[in-house]
Amino acid sequence: MFGEIMKGKKRQGTCAKQRIVYGIVTVSEKGQIAIPVDARRDLNIETGDKLIVLKRKDEAGITLIKLDEMDELMYMLQEDEEFFKKLKKMRKKA
Repeated sequence: MFGEIMKGKKRQGTCAKQRIVYGIVTVSEKGQIAIPVDARRDLNIETGDKLIVLKRKDEAGITLIKLDEMDELMYMLQEDEEFFKKLKKMRKKA
């Protein structure tokens, strides 16, 4: 199955918009990786874009988020009174 995805073959019942595997990258001696061109194109990642690197909770790897997207998320959280009410309740339980 993975081989078919890697060769670009579309499996029956799958949508191209739901692609989650873009290939395999190798970490260089300097700790660098190259983001596959299809991922950059689909996610509109351009030269000079800033990405936030987050460790996954399960420590299985990392997640990259465009800084612009994170800025928007932070603004939405800042304005969301319900979020802070829930957060306050969670703190009281802990």
